Amino acid sequence: MALTSLGSLVAFQAMLSVATIGPYIDYGLPIVFRVTTARRSFVPGPFNLGRYGLLVGWVAVAWVATVTVLFSLPVAHPVAEDTFNYAPVIVGGVLLLSVGSWVLHARFWFRGPITNVDGSGENPPLGFHS
Repeated sequence: MALTSLGSLVAFQAMLSVATIGPYIDYGLPIVFRVTTARRSFVPGPFNLGRYGLLVGWVAVAWVATVTVLFSLPVAHPVAEDTFNYAPVIVGGVLLLSVGSWVLHARFWFRGPITNVDGSGENPPLGFHS
């Protein structure tokens, strides 16, 4: 990744921005769905934040939105071709391709993860086979 800085500092800065924005969006999306659409149907596990869970979730959503905006801003002023931050273009392109792939193809066959644990505690620990 560092070799791109030899050819173009703009490409390197965009790559660093995308490398920061991507995981934030990845970890933020389940939180967004939890505090919005799954608010009533979500079953909390053994560790939960109780009545503060919704508040902490919204704070996390606000933080992800803030970081996404900050890392999408240009790195220098005035904005020119050599100071433009291309991270929003890259993230937007990946988002467009992902949503397009879901709408046109994956929603017809993808049914979610397959459960391979029956919940009885009878399954051997990972790495051990009988």
